[in-house]
Amino acid sequence: AFGTAIDINPVQNPYVSGDTTLPPAGEAFDETAERSAERRGVIVEDEIVTKAFGKRGWIWGGTWTSLKDYQHFSKDGR
Repeated sequence: AFGTAIDINPVQNPYVSGDTTLPPAGEAFDETAERSAERRGVIVEDEIVTKAFGKRGWIWGGTWTSLKDYQHFSKDGR
């Protein structure tokens, strides 16, 4: 809604804010211990997907501090 963005594999890369995980099916992937590149479809820092978007100036929602939006890449960081 704020600019150019792409969301990838929302179940494996959910939006997480406090006790809220969206979609609810993503609860199996919302804790740090559950997130690893060995799990199919999971996006993690410093791997092929985040590096490819980063080279093009896109920001990954998995690096946000107030919440995590692991599925989200945006051109303007929002």
